Amino acid sequence: MIEKIFDGIPVLIKERERPPRTIRIKMKSRKLKDTPLLKLSPQHKQALENVTVMGIDKKKDAAVDAGFSEHNALRTMDRLLVGRKAIVKNIEEECQARHKKGADEKVAEVLVDQLEAVHPLAKGEKKDNLAIISAAKEINKIKDNYPPKKVDIREMGFYLHFTPDDIEAAKQYKEITDENS
Repeated sequence: MIEKIFDGIPVLIKERERPPRTIRIKMKSRKLKDTPLLKLSPQHKQALENVTVMGIDKKKDAAVDAGFSEHNALRTMDRLLVGRKAIVKNIEEECQARHKKGADEKVAEVLVDQLEAVHPLAKGEKKDNLAIISAAKEINKIKDNYPPKKVDIREMGFYLHFTPDDIEAAKQYKEITDENS
């Protein structure tokens, strides 16, 4: 085996083998603390929601309610909250300093105000429909206010034709399987 360098990456190749055309690099899997919220499993998302409701003091209970075993609950919550705890804390502090309100209250206020948005470039006082729709979508996401997925119900009819032999066979079958005999 010979070690050659291609594009700054050392590669082992056999002596009579031609150099590879492409070099595949396998990426390391991301840790739970680095995983973005959108890619978390539903169980992890539920655990984070439970922590926001119950409070940070009861993170073990929040994880157990989400379906984690008691043995792994605390460790899992610590891994989930490592990268997010500081961010949430800083957002809350900054919001308190600027607006004298909690971050949730300020977000709610902004979303409600956005429902009455006026387009900045329009002549006169025309509503900004795109901003209003965006605010409504965001409010619906927060409240989980979406209808269930459309259920497709199709009624289909069919015609069944019996010949006299089929009717006779059905009568004989009914006599054989009759419970009274």
